[in-house]
Amino acid sequence: MKWREAFLDPLRGKASLSRVVWGYGLLGSVLVSALGVFIDPGNEAARRGYALFGLLYGVYVSVALYQCARQRRSALGRAVLRASAVLSLLLVLVMGYLDYTGALSLVLIGTQ
Repeated sequence: MKWREAFLDPLRGKASLSRVVWGYGLLGSVLVSALGVFIDPGNEAARRGYALFGLLYGVYVSVALYQCARQRRSALGRAVLRASAVLSLLLVLVMGYLDYTGALSLVLIGTQ
């Protein structure tokens, strides 16, 4: 039951804001990125699976940050955190779309 709570509490806004930012946001993103080292770029299925996992993780962290923003005492702090969560979510979705369509690969190698 601990794993389930660790997964759901941030989505419910019950996790501490610092745990969401530093644990799930920073450390979790580093771990997800480190997994990418083991992905064979020639294996399209593995690359797409990793990209989908990264997309879902980015959405999870953005939603958790938005939900946990209510813990801020100041209204300005809550607004800034929620705005950054929404912008992060939009960026994650745009990057996921660009990767899925192959447009991101074309930009990164310099061809159009």
